[in-house]
Amino acid sequence: PARNEASTVAGVVRAARTSRGVGQVFVVDDGSSDDTAGEAVRAGAVVLSRPPGAAGSKARALALGVDAASAPVLVFFDADILDVRPEHFEALATPVLDGEAWLSCGIISYGRLRDPFFLRLPPITGLRAIRREVFEAIPDAKRNGFQIEIMINEVIARRGLPSTIRVLPGLRHRSKLQKVGWRRGLPSHLAMTGELLACLRFVPLWTYRAYLSHLRVLPPAG
Repeated sequence: PARNEASTVAGVVRAARTSRGVGQVFVVDDGSSDDTAGEAVRAGAVVLSRPPGAAGSKARALALGVDAASAPVLVFFDADILDVRPEHFEALATPVLDGEAWLSCGIISYGRLRDPFFLRLPPITGLRAIRREVFEAIPDAKRNGFQIEIMINEVIARRGLPSTIRVLPGLRHRSKLQKVGWRRGLPSHLAMTGELLACLRFVPLWTYRAYLSHLRVLPPAG
C-alpha cells in the first residue's frame, strides 16, 4: 500500500522483485497526488489504484492487493521504508512458507535495550507475511484504515495460531514528520494513533495474552 511515496517506493519494489520465491509484486496507489504509481511501474511492480476520490485507507488498499493476488502466502511491506534488501522479504516469508507460523512480523530496530520490549507489544507493524486465510477471515466491516493491523492480530489470537516476530536489521522508516514537516505530520500521526487506540472498544484485552502465548521471537534476520 502506498500514498505519496514516490521517493521510496521504487527501492521497496526492486528489493521485493529480486527476493527468492517472489511471485508478483503489487503496489496499491491509495490516492497519491505525486508520482508514486509511475515510480512503482518503472521499478517493475503491477500497480493497482483505489477509486478516484476515495479516502485513504490502508485496509482497503491491502484488500485490493489481496484480491488481485493468487498466492497462498502474502507479504505486506510499507512503501516508506528505506534501505530495503531482498533478504528482508525472505526473512518475513520463510516462517510462513515453512509452516512454522501463520503470521510473521518484522520490526525496525529501536536499539538493543528497547527491541525486547517492542518485540512483545501487540504488533502494529506494516511488515508482515501471512497466510491468505488470515486476511480473508477479517470481516469487511472491520477493514478500516490502520486498524487492519490489529484485526490481523485478532484473527491470530482468537484462533490460537502460531506467529513469529523478529528485528529486520538495517531498515529505516521515513516518518510523517520527515515527509511533510511537523505542522502536517504531527496531526496525521496523532490521528493514526487515535485510530489504533479506538480498537480497544471492540478488541478484548485477553487477545493480547493469547497472541503472546503462541508467539516465537526469532533472532534478528541475516
